Amino acid sequence: MAQIYKPQPRQVKAEALKQQLVVGLDHQGRGVVRTPKGARFVGGALPGEVISLMPRGKYEAELIDITEASSERVMPPCAYYASCGGCDLQHLELHAQRRHKQQVVEQMLQKFAQLSPEQWLEPLTDNAWNYRRRARLAVHYDRKRQQLKLGFRAAKSKQIVAINDCLTLTKSLNDLLKPLRTLLPKLSLVRQLGHVELIDLNPKPIVLLRVETAPVEADTQALQLFAEQYSVAIWLATEHSVKPLNAHDATVSYQTLGAALHCKPNDFLQTHQQLSEKMVAQALSWLAIEPQDTILELYAGSGNFTIPMALQGAQVTAVEGVHSMVEQLAENATRYAVKVNAVCANLEQPWPQQGWAGSKLDQPFTKVLLDPARAGAPHAIDEVAKRQPQRIVYVSCAPDTLARDANVLKQNGYQLKRAQVIDMFPQTHHIEVITLFERE
Repeated sequence: MAQIYKPQPRQVKAEALKQQLVVGLDHQGRGVVRTPKGARFVGGALPGEVISLMPRGKYEAELIDITEASSERVMPPCAYYASCGGCDLQHLELHAQRRHKQQVVEQMLQKFAQLSPEQWLEPLTDNAWNYRRRARLAVHYDRKRQQLKLGFRAAKSKQIVAINDCLTLTKSLNDLLKPLRTLLPKLSLVRQLGHVELIDLNPKPIVLLRVETAPVEADTQALQLFAEQYSVAIWLATEHSVKPLNAHDATVSYQTLGAALHCKPNDFLQTHQQLSEKMVAQALSWLAIEPQDTILELYAGSGNFTIPMALQGAQVTAVEGVHSMVEQLAENATRYAVKVNAVCANLEQPWPQQGWAGSKLDQPFTKVLLDPARAGAPHAIDEVAKRQPQRIVYVSCAPDTLARDANVLKQNGYQLKRAQVIDMFPQTHHIEVITLFERE
């Protein structure tokens, strides 16, 4: 068969664009620049700045130089800021970070639901540093050099940035970074190590190692010595189980409003301990719980909101999709002697018109609280609206899916009464927001 020559398309080398005005920030905290060839999104740039940039791909660009800096720009205190992919807003003054996050929520609500809350409350805030009580560390072991790299991924890359300390981790977790870097290369399990998680729980911090098989005896002894020396609990996660190295470390808990809840290290856990409790208090205040209330809670986890609501006398039906967390929730309810209907169900599948779901006629829920993952509640929100509860508190970590679901509530006669940003993730573009909807 004849070969036909086909010339390759000629690659046009990108050229730097100078003296570009940054006109805003997008929802990922990137500077927005309007160029003759369309918008470019530039990490590290701030509104009002004049910059030079290098186009990368179709829409993004790399910040090269700042000719005129914003008055809200600050010097990032972290030594790894330029390379680590974690905290992408350290260069923006803290109050401006919070103002930007509220603006993002406002824009999303307008864009997808043509909604504005009747009242914006000042952001819920607490520690802006040393707040992060959970972190997953990437690992790579070079067998030739017998060297371990332990740290966080670089931005938009699989490359690992080795770190000795992290300013956002709680002190008890941060203090483990250097000792772990010394310990892990000495263990034979380092060759099968998937990742390392650090979790700040009670009664002591946890080091969770993702491994393929159980450690050999020598590794077990070394890990036990490490646990004793640094007052931590070692847990091992395999494909089929998550277990403590020592049985006496099996009971762990976290604090919520008025209760200490048992959990497993791999359960969902809000990043910021202090703000998690403040958020629960705010949700309960907005729900205005009364003893006769029947409350439907969706995406309930192990009971962060559930147990405080039940302790106030409400009858709570708590629905969660992970079976192990439903079991944990039920156990927490028993420990606190409160009556909770804990249910395991996939909320994005059709709800059965029986049992826990009921209908608005045979099992009315007076109030609803939901705290979904980033995908929001695309099916569940329709089911909630059908049941016409008096009040709905919706906690969200994704303003775009919140706005989509808010539009469903609007179409079903609900008004957005209040909204409040919760600064759960300081120094990053990630947003947490709590909203209150009431029927007209």
